[in-house]
This record gives sequence, C-alpha cells and structure tokens, in this order.
Amino acid sequence: MTMTEFKTPTAAQLATLASLSDADLMAPLTFDGAAPAPAPAPVPVERSGGVPEVPALDALLAQARKVQDISAAADLPARTARVTGVSAGETVSPIMRTTGGRLSEALRSAAGEHIKSADDLEYALRVFAAHALNSLLLNRRRDLAARERLAAETIHTDWQDRLRVAAVGELAAIDAAEHLSSEEFQFLLELIDTNRAGMAQNLAGAAVNVPALVQGRTQDWRVIADEWAGVCQSRGTVTFEGPGTATAGCSYSVEVQPGLGWVLSKYVGQAWVPVEACAIGQDRAIAERRRIARDCAHAARPVPVIGAGFADKLRGLV
Repeated sequence: MTMTEFKTPTAAQLATLASLSDADLMAPLTFDGAAPAPAPAPVPVERSGGVPEVPALDALLAQARKVQDISAAADLPARTARVTGVSAGETVSPIMRTTGGRLSEALRSAAGEHIKSADDLEYALRVFAAHALNSLLLNRRRDLAARERLAAETIHTDWQDRLRVAAVGELAAIDAAEHLSSEEFQFLLELIDTNRAGMAQNLAGAAVNVPALVQGRTQDWRVIADEWAGVCQSRGTVTFEGPGTATAGCSYSVEVQPGLGWVLSKYVGQAWVPVEACAIGQDRAIAERRRIARDCAHAARPVPVIGAGFADKLRGLV
C-alpha cells in the first residue's frame, strides 16, 4: 500500500479510538511491540528577561589560567554565558542597572580577537579598571560638589532672613530718631520693650515702621553678618529695602565671603556702592568705591550720593 492509499476505518476502530484516555494518546508510539524509547529530559530554558550572574573576578581569572594550560581543543570548556544585562542580585547603581547591557556589548566588541592569553586578559582588566576609576572619580566629584553646593546654599538661607529682619529694624530706628526728639525716641523704645507697640506707633506716627522696629529690636545685623561670614563656605548675599521708612524703594545688599567678612552696599546710580564693611572686608569695599569713582570720572558723571538710611562710613576713607 502506498502512502496515498488510505482505508476507511471501521466502526470498531472508531469505537476503540474514542475509548482511549489522554494518557493513552500522549504515550510514545510503538512499532511491532518494541519497547518505547524514553523521552529526552527537557532542557531548562532561561525565563524571559532573566540575566545570568557574572562569576566572581577571581574565578574568571583562575579559569583563564586553566584555559591557557589546555593543549587539546577537545578539552576546552564551554564558553561562558553571554552577559546581556545586570542580574537582580548585583548591588550596582541605578544608572549601571539601566545601561549594563550596552556596557557589556561594548566590552564584548572591544575584546574581539585581542585576548590571546591570561596575561592579556589581566592587562585588559587593568586598562578598563583605570578608565572606570577615572569615571568613578569624576562622578564622585560631581556628586560631592552638588552636595556641598546645596549645603552652602542652605547655610546662606539660614542667615539671610535673620540679617534682613535686623537690618530693616535698624532702618526703622534711624527713621524714628530723625522724626522724634531724643527723649521721645527713648520713650518709644521703652514702649516697644514693654510690649506696647500700638502706643509706640501712635507716638511715632506713620513715618516710622514700628512693626519693623519691634522685629529688629535687640538684634544687631552686623553681629549676624560676622557670624554668617564665619560659617559660610561660599560667597553669599542678601538684599533688602526699608519698607515704611525714609529709604523705602532704596535697595541694600550685604555680601559675605569665607574669610573675608562682609560689606554693606546701597544701590545708587545703577551701581552697588559700598557704604560700610567689617574690618577684614574694608579693603575690598574701599577698592570697589575707588573703581566706581574712576568709572564716573571716565564717563563724566557725578559720583553717587548715598543720602538717607545707613550712614556712609567709607566716604572719608576713599
């Protein structure tokens, strides 16, 4: 009978086929009563997305030495599993976990046909480690610099508000002293010190910002600036105005520098003009005043006049 010749099954054969269980249908086929051959064991398949672990470096170097000592091709071990990413058990950074596959592929391509001995392998590892160390140093420097910059900014933030409150309070006191007699000013301070700010405002009138005077009372912005300059790690500034005072609309700035103290400047004539400085900040403040004077002379314009507010304590030193 040829393969194209088929017989129509009988009713008995159809009944026998219908009575077979699932196990009978899945059993190996037999021919002429021969014993069925055992099915091969299933080959374990790596789950989708799984990444094999990379052996320890010492183990890989030891295997490289063994490979170099083998003299027959048949005795060579199988190639190691191809690394396509970072296994879950590795304690690497998030960026390495994301880019580990690309790094592995780049290193595989770089190795190419260049590794001919265990010494070649060790040298390649040292070269990669040298480049990787430089990358680590660069990234570490960047991270630490960002951390230090944030810490330095936090230090400035802690001092800026304190100095601003104290300085505006002194501007309010300067206004009060100009509008009141010496006895009235002393009485005003007594009212503030005894929590009678309302009476103090009635005495001083609208020309004096009593709330600012209350907030800045007992605070010396120069002491605050000294302390700020003593702890800061980078240059810092704070600007403020004198709301409700004679200097309303005039801007002031206090600049601090590590080891160089502080300088108080007033914005006059489109320039920040130093008007006061601590002992160690005086040299740079005077140098800035002289530069402003030279620029004004070259441009044939008058030197800025400081006016009301904080006294110009540098004028006689320029």
